[in-house]
Amino acid sequence: MIHILQTILEQAHAGYWEKNFQKKSNYLSPAWKSMLGYEDHELENSIRNWQSHILSEDLIKIRNEFREYLRTFKQKLYETDIRFRHRNGSIVWFRCTCKLVEIDPKGKPLLILGTYFNITESKRIESELTLTLDRLALATKAAKVGIWDLDLIEDRLTWDDAMYELYGVRADTFSGAYKAWEAGLHPEDLERCRIEHKNAVEGFKDFDMEFRVIWPDGAIRHIKAIAIVQRTASGKAFRMVGTNWDITEHKNSETALKESYELTKVFIEKAPSAIAMFDTNMCYMAASQQWINDYGLIGKEIAGLSHYEIFPEIGEEWKQIHKECLQGKVQRRDEELFVRKDGSSQWIIWEVRPWYRSQNVIGGVLMYTEDISALKRKELERSRLEEILTRTNEAAQIGSWELDLETKRRVWSKVTKAIFELPEDYTPTGEEDSRFFKSELERKRSADILEESILSGNTFDFEVEIVTAKGNFVWTRTIGKPEYLNGKCIRVSGTFQNIQEQKEREFALQGTLDIVNDQNERLLNFAHIVSHNLRSHAGNITMLLKILEEATTESEKEEMIGYIRKASDSLMDTVLNLNEVVSIQTNKNIQNTEISLRHSIEKASQTIRGEIQQNNVQIHNLVSESIRVKCNTAYLESILLNFLTNAVKYRHPERAPEITLSAEYQKNRLVLSIQDNGLGIDLDKNGDKLFGMYKTFHNHRDSKGIGLFITKNQVESMGGKIEVESVINQGTVFRIIFS
Repeated sequence: MIHILQTILEQAHAGYWEKNFQKKSNYLSPAWKSMLGYEDHELENSIRNWQSHILSEDLIKIRNEFREYLRTFKQKLYETDIRFRHRNGSIVWFRCTCKLVEIDPKGKPLLILGTYFNITESKRIESELTLTLDRLALATKAAKVGIWDLDLIEDRLTWDDAMYELYGVRADTFSGAYKAWEAGLHPEDLERCRIEHKNAVEGFKDFDMEFRVIWPDGAIRHIKAIAIVQRTASGKAFRMVGTNWDITEHKNSETALKESYELTKVFIEKAPSAIAMFDTNMCYMAASQQWINDYGLIGKEIAGLSHYEIFPEIGEEWKQIHKECLQGKVQRRDEELFVRKDGSSQWIIWEVRPWYRSQNVIGGVLMYTEDISALKRKELERSRLEEILTRTNEAAQIGSWELDLETKRRVWSKVTKAIFELPEDYTPTGEEDSRFFKSELERKRSADILEESILSGNTFDFEVEIVTAKGNFVWTRTIGKPEYLNGKCIRVSGTFQNIQEQKEREFALQGTLDIVNDQNERLLNFAHIVSHNLRSHAGNITMLLKILEEATTESEKEEMIGYIRKASDSLMDTVLNLNEVVSIQTNKNIQNTEISLRHSIEKASQTIRGEIQQNNVQIHNLVSESIRVKCNTAYLESILLNFLTNAVKYRHPERAPEITLSAEYQKNRLVLSIQDNGLGIDLDKNGDKLFGMYKTFHNHRDSKGIGLFITKNQVESMGGKIEVESVINQGTVFRIIFS
C-alpha cells in the first residue's frame, strides 16, 4: 500500500521521500524535485542533496528538531514548514511531514516516510492575512471595537479583550456560549436580536443592528453590531464573525456618527483535480467530484462499472494506451480532442499512470484529466481571428506596433518589420529607430505628434516618408492611440501602413493636374494674346483701308498704302512671334547636346560684336573651360543673345555698360549668372509680369516685350528655370538654373 500511497501522492503533485536506515538508502520523489524546478535525473537521492536546498536559516532548526524526533522515538507525526531555494533562485515553502514507521527490536529507527506539499501560495496569503489582522487589531484597539466569532456548529462564542470591556464582564465569568451573550441583552431587545440573528443565519438579510446591553452594575450601554455569515458550499451557515462597538454616547447626544468598518474576507479555493482510479479491468474504483462533474456523471453510481461501458465511444487508440499503462508506461498529453457519443467535442489535458499493489504488482490505472474545452474554443477562435487579421494586414500592408512607456519596450509586428525591410527577428529600440526618418525635421515632427498625443489623449494619424533598412524611400501612414491607467499614459499602440503606391498615384495625379493647369493657363494666356493682338492689327488695317477708300488724291492713297504695308509687316511680326511661342511650347522632342558653355557665350558675343563695339560694352566671360551643359544648341544661343542684347539695349546712359557671365554648381545643378550695370527693373512693381508676353518696362523704341517671354519658355522647355534680382539704376542679375 506504500506504493499506492506514493503513486497517489505523485498524481496529486505532492512530494514523497523515505529514508531506510537499514539499507542506508534515501529516496526523493520526482514530484519533490519537480517542485524545485529539476528533472528526476538532475538530483541524486541523498539527505545531503536535500539539505543543500534548504535555506541556511532553517537548516540548523530542522536538524535539531529531526535529531530530537529520532532520539525520543516519537510515534506521532512530525510536521514542520521549511523554506527551500528553487532552481530559479526563488524561495519555495514546503509543508514537510514524516513518521517513523519501522524500528528494530532495540528501538533503533529503520524506516522513515515523509511527504512534501508546496504551500508557498498559502504562506503568502497567511503573511498578508497576518498583516491585515495586525492592522485590524491596531485599528480596533484604537477605536475600541470588539471582535467576536461564533461557531454555529459547536455553539462556541469567542470574544477578544475589547468585547469584555464593551459588556462590562470579566473573561473568567464568561462561558463562551451563545446563551451567555443573550443573557447580557436588554429584555426589550432580546426577541428582536433573536429574529435578526435567525434571519442572518438563514440568509434572509445581513446581520447589522443596534441593541442595548445591561452591565452587571446595572448600567445600560448601546451597542452597534455588524457580522458576516460564512457558509458551506451547500449554503449551510457554520460561522458568524462580527464586530461590536459602544455607541452609547452617540445615542445619548443624538449626534451619532456612523462609522463602518469593512472586514477583509480571504477565501482560499483550490479546484480539485479530475482523478479516477481503475482496477486492471478498467472498472471504476473511485472518482473525484470534479471527474464526475466534468464527464456528466452526476447522480450515476459508477463504482464497479467499466470505463468502456460508460463511454462506449472510446476507441482502440485509447484502449491501447490503457494496456500500455497496465504494463507500467506513463503517458501524458497537454491537449487532445475527444468526440463524445452525443456528437459533442471535448478538449482535455490527460495523464495516465499505473498504481501498484506492491513493489512490482500493478493494481490498475490512475487517470488525471482537466477539461480545457472552453479555453480551447476561445483559443481556436482567437487564432482564427488572428489569422484573418494577419492575412488582411499582409494584403493591405498594415502592420501593428506598440510602445510601453514604463519599460520603453517596443513591439513591431511581422508586417511592420517587412515595411521597414527588416528581418523578422529584429528588435526595435528608440535610439536605432531614429535612423529610419528621412531627415531630422521629420524625426522631430513625429516625436512632437507622439508627445502631443500622450499629453492630450488624442488619437493621431499622419503620413511620413521613411528610409528603409535597405535605403529605399517609402511613404507610410501611422495611426496611434494612447492608453491610460489611473490617469497616466502607460502605452501607445497603433498601425503602420505602406502607402507608397497610393502616394505615387497621388503624385502622378498631381503632376498631371499641374501640367493640365499650366497648359490651361498658357492656353488662356495665348488665346488672350492672340485675341488682343490680332484684333488690334485687324482693327488698324480695317481703319486704314477705310481711309484709303475715302482718299481723293494719289498722294493720300500712296500714304495710306504705306501705312497699310507697315501694319501688314507688324501683323506678320506678331504672327511670327506667336508661332515661335507655339513652337517652343509644343516641341516635346527637344534634342539636347552636351556643349561648352564658355564657347557658346563667346559665339553669342561675336554675333553682336558690332553693337558691342558701337556702345563700348565690356563683356567678362568668367565661365570655366571645363563647364559643359547639356541643352538644345539653338535654344541656348537664342537665350544668350536675348540677355546680351537686352543688357546693351537697356544700358545706363551715364556709364559704360558691363556684362559679367559666371557659372557654378549649386546642389548638383549648374547655375549661369548674367549680370549687367544697366537701368535695372522695379521688381516690386513689375516682378509678377516680368516674363509676360508683350510686357515692357522701359521707354525704348525697340522694346517689344516678347524676348523674355520666349526666353523663359525656352529655358523651361529644357527643364530649367530662371531667377532674377534687380535694383533700379544699379543693374540686373539673371540666373539660369539648368536641369
